[in-house]
Amino acid sequence: MDHQTLSAYIKQVSRNMSDEEVALVLNSGVSRTLKKGEVLVKEGEECRAFFLVESGYLRNWHNKDGTVINLNFTFEGGFTTNLKSFYTREPSEFTIEAGEPTSVLIFDFDGISKIYNADGRLVLFIRRVIAQLLLAYEEHINFYKMYTPTERYQYIEKNNPALLQRVSLSQLASYFGVTRETLSRIRAKKVLVK
Repeated sequence: MDHQTLSAYIKQVSRNMSDEEVALVLNSGVSRTLKKGEVLVKEGEECRAFFLVESGYLRNWHNKDGTVINLNFTFEGGFTTNLKSFYTREPSEFTIEAGEPTSVLIFDFDGISKIYNADGRLVLFIRRVIAQLLLAYEEHINFYKMYTPTERYQYIEKNNPALLQRVSLSQLASYFGVTRETLSRIRAKKVLVK
């Protein structure tokens, strides 16, 4: 991905950043290309970084007694991490892995913390990323508490159609908190209505 596109993603988080500040942020990240299924953060390991998806997508999932529960999907231009592990230094309760071939920009907290003293702009950027992640998590929680599975599907269809186009039906069903059969019925009703 080109610097201009990455700069635009970073400016979405911190709208008032100068080009110099954006360059500082870009230079503090490390690019990495992942194969589908390659893990960035493994459940049980400490998460000390946050990730900007350049292309592809990342999937956050938890293994509960042998059943995979999909928690979140992060597409191009989105940031993800395990905030609890990042903040408390406790082991991550979920895995972050590539859902398809994916390129990410990794902001390793321990690596860039050395730059903090030299430049407070990175601290401000990280705080804004964390605020953005907290807002996204709140929206995600409300998504499950306020909507029925059918309403969730309609919401995703309107606000995040890439999720419906790029994620498998089984993973979507897990994410929606329903069985695959129930999700198929919801999708079939949508097709009949159109």
